[in-house]
Amino acid sequence: MSTAQVFGYAIVGLGTQIVEVEATISNGLPQLDLVGISDRRSKQIRAKVRSAIVQSGYKMPDRRIIVNLAPSDIDKEHAGFDLPVALSILLASHQIDRSRFLNIHAMGDLSLTGWIKPAPGQALAVISSQGRGETLVVGDGVNWGALIDTPCLITATTLSDFKSDLRPKIEAAKVSPCSPARTTELIDDIKGQSAAKRALAIAALGRHHLLLSGPPGSGKTMLAKRLIGLLEPLNREQVIELNCIASLQGTNHFRLNLPRPFREVHHSTSAAALIGGGNPPKPGEITKAHHGILFLDELPEFSHQVLNQLRQPMESGTIEIHRAHHHLQYPAQFQLVAAMNPCPCGWLGSARPCSCLGDAISRYQRKVSGPIMDRIDLQVSVPAVKPEHLLEEFKKLPVTEPEGQTEHERLGSTLERARRFRDHRQSLDDRPLPQQLQSEALAFMTDAANRLQLSGRSIQKVVSIGRTIADLGLARHVTPQHLIEALSLRPN
Repeated sequence: MSTAQVFGYAIVGLGTQIVEVEATISNGLPQLDLVGISDRRSKQIRAKVRSAIVQSGYKMPDRRIIVNLAPSDIDKEHAGFDLPVALSILLASHQIDRSRFLNIHAMGDLSLTGWIKPAPGQALAVISSQGRGETLVVGDGVNWGALIDTPCLITATTLSDFKSDLRPKIEAAKVSPCSPARTTELIDDIKGQSAAKRALAIAALGRHHLLLSGPPGSGKTMLAKRLIGLLEPLNREQVIELNCIASLQGTNHFRLNLPRPFREVHHSTSAAALIGGGNPPKPGEITKAHHGILFLDELPEFSHQVLNQLRQPMESGTIEIHRAHHHLQYPAQFQLVAAMNPCPCGWLGSARPCSCLGDAISRYQRKVSGPIMDRIDLQVSVPAVKPEHLLEEFKKLPVTEPEGQTEHERLGSTLERARRFRDHRQSLDDRPLPQQLQSEALAFMTDAANRLQLSGRSIQKVVSIGRTIADLGLARHVTPQHLIEALSLRPN
């Protein structure tokens, strides 16, 4: 009897768990059995491994082969076990040199001809192997240097490459810090809407959740898409995290100049698609919008049950999925931007007459629950621009500053100065925000909270928005004027 051991990776949420892949070859009828994995996956792996071994110039052992994947109680439904199973069989049958592949870790999907392809979630294995100092064998053709800092990978194109002396050949990334991705969505394209642009600047600086309300065609979707170009560029850790999330979806083209994600979700989306789920569970839209924007157009048209699923992740920045055989946690630090009409017909408060009855208007607005509205930081009215004013704006040449900056560049420079000011201020005073209020602002906030019957969460959000407004104006302390503007932007 001959045995050999290789290590693979099981994907658990946005992390990995090492799986021991042990092959035993003994006398008996020719047969390949896989234990510790579901019958469906076992059937697929057996077929691919048999074909890949033979097509790569090896010999499939004509004896009894048992491959055990341990521990058996974790999910192994994802791809990536083809390569470690094949290597364990080749090592046990002495067709490749054991001394060169002692305690080797591997992850990859095999074609029938023996080609090694990247498996979904492979980036997670690459990152975790660096932290533990493991040497990992993966398929070639992926820019792994964009993700790692140490050459601990061995790349192979086909299964036949293991006949030669494979060595680590991945170079460390040369680009650091990340280069910001350029956007073509410029705020200069928006005509008028000065109040909404002000709200965009506040939302961009403080990463506040935003609700845009206005009639059809007033520019709500355009404003939401322009916000992504005002956000702070991603740092290297965030880029790596987003690449790992993309890897779970089967994307293996990694790059450092990633833009922040913008996920536009239709109102017919199910709860599982929004927050994650399925069998096996997969990340939902809130995880795909991690470090970016989740845009919900026509907010009242979303199912009440679906919207309420957002309450916990909006506060915690994570989503936990509990199933009978799964307990996973995915990151979900998204910025919610939502848009809605003021009434079912959409024309309430505009020049065009509204055809809705009073009860219909109230029912429509109540579709969004109070707890969700309480978690939204800013609500801005986006009125329709009069045609004559809009046409006049189109006739005008682009307005530039004396330095030659466009409106988008000027706002970007303002936000960059505000971010530097904020970071410096936070380094001097790390107390909770309510404790930073001086006597005048504290007295005003106390009176406003009593008059408006604000909840504890609302008080915290008003103070936070006030602090963002003060940072935008490079003000050291929050004043009552900052809090007044913050209160005017809170949902009613």
